[in-house]
Amino acid sequence: MTETSTIPISEIRYVKELYPRLKPIDEVIERYRIALDKLPPITIARGGVLVDGYHRWQAHVREGAETIEVVDLGDLTDAEIFNESIRSNATHGQQLSRKEKETLAGKLWQTLGHLDKTERETEIAALLAASASTVREWTKEARKHEQEALEAAVVDAWLNCEHSNVKIGARYGVSDQSVARWSSTFCQVWQNVEPESRQHFDVWTFPTADKDDGQQSYFGAIPPQVVENLLWFFTEPGQTVVDLFAGSGTTIEVAKRMGRRVWAADIRGDHYAPYLPIHTHDAVTGWPTDAPRKADLVFLDPPYWKQATGRYSAEPNEMAEMDIDTFTSAWADVVKAAIDHAGRVAYIISPTQNKDDGVVIDHATAMLVPFLDAGWNVERRIIVPYSTQQATGQQVEWARDEKKMLKLYRDLVVLTP
Repeated sequence: MTETSTIPISEIRYVKELYPRLKPIDEVIERYRIALDKLPPITIARGGVLVDGYHRWQAHVREGAETIEVVDLGDLTDAEIFNESIRSNATHGQQLSRKEKETLAGKLWQTLGHLDKTERETEIAALLAASASTVREWTKEARKHEQEALEAAVVDAWLNCEHSNVKIGARYGVSDQSVARWSSTFCQVWQNVEPESRQHFDVWTFPTADKDDGQQSYFGAIPPQVVENLLWFFTEPGQTVVDLFAGSGTTIEVAKRMGRRVWAADIRGDHYAPYLPIHTHDAVTGWPTDAPRKADLVFLDPPYWKQATGRYSAEPNEMAEMDIDTFTSAWADVVKAAIDHAGRVAYIISPTQNKDDGVVIDHATAMLVPFLDAGWNVERRIIVPYSTQQATGQQVEWARDEKKMLKLYRDLVVLTP
C-alpha cells in the first residue's frame, strides 16, 4: 500500500508547465468542497509539486483547509512528473482507450520537444505501450502542426505581456520578428469580430453570467459579458489591458480570446485561479513594477466598499474592510497610479444602501473626484443591472412600506484624459 502523509496546503506547488490539464472544471471543485474527508489523497513529487489531484487540492484551498493528505513520489524530473500525470489516468478506474492514447501521443510529441524525433518516438512508445510505427501514425498530425503549436505558445506569451518580443523569441528559439509577425496575424483575425453578447444601448442587460471565463464561483466575479462589451467598445485587438483587481481572472480569459494583451494582478495573486497568470500586487501601493509601463485600458473592479465585509481577504489593505474615509483615500491612490499609466480607465461599482434606513452612498460619483481633480473626463457612464433580484421579499415589503427604492444595478464609468 502506498504510504500517505499530511502536509500544509501552503507547501503544494502547482507548476502550469508540468500539469497536462488545460482548464479545471469549476463545478467539480465546488462539489468536492462538501466532501473533503471522503476524497483520496493527491499525488505530489519533490515534496510539493502537484502531479495529480488539482480539483481535490483546490477544494481544500477554497474550504480554508490548512493541511491535505498526499502521496509523495519523490525526486522526479519534470518529464517524469508530466508523464506520471498521464499515467495516473489509468489508475482512476478506466484504462486509456486507443483514441485517448492517440490524443496523448500528439500532446507528448510536443512535450518531449527537447528530444530528437527518434528519441521522442521511443519514449512515447514505451509510455503508451505501442510500437514505433504506431506512434509515428498517431503523431502525424502533431508533426504537421508542431509549428502551429510553437506559434500559439509565442502568441500566448505575447498576450500575457510576459516580456519584450526579443525575450519571448529567445525563450522559444525564434526571432523577435517572428514574434511580431505571428502576434500581428493573430490580432488581425479579431479585428471586427463582435461578441455574441454585444450591447447596443448604455444599459447592459444580461440574463445570467456566462460560466466559461474565469472562476465564476469566486465571490464578486464580474460577468464575462461586461468585460466583452467593455473591450469591444473601448479597445482594439493588440492593445493592452491592465486589471488591478483580477480576482477570478475573468478579464484575462476574455481579453486573450478577443485578441487583447492583458496583465492582471490581485492583492492575493492567483489564490483562486492558479492556472491563470495573476500577479500578486496591492493596487493601493501604486503601479506594479513589472506591469506594462503604458496600458490602453486600465480596468478597476474594486470591492464595493463594505457590501462584502469578510468575503474577500484578510490582507492589511483589503478595501472591503476599510471605513469610508480610508476607502476613499485608498481609491485616490489607486486612481493616481492608474492615470499615470493609462490611455483610458474604466471602473465598475455599485451604490451602498444602508439596510436599516435605506440611505444610499453613490460610490460611482464619489469615486469620480480624483479623476476630475486630475483633469480627466467621463467618456461614458453605463448602467449594468444585476442579472438576478438582489433583494428578499422582506426587503421589498420594507421598501414599499417605507416609501424607499432598492438598488438593482452597477455603474460602469469610462474616463479619458
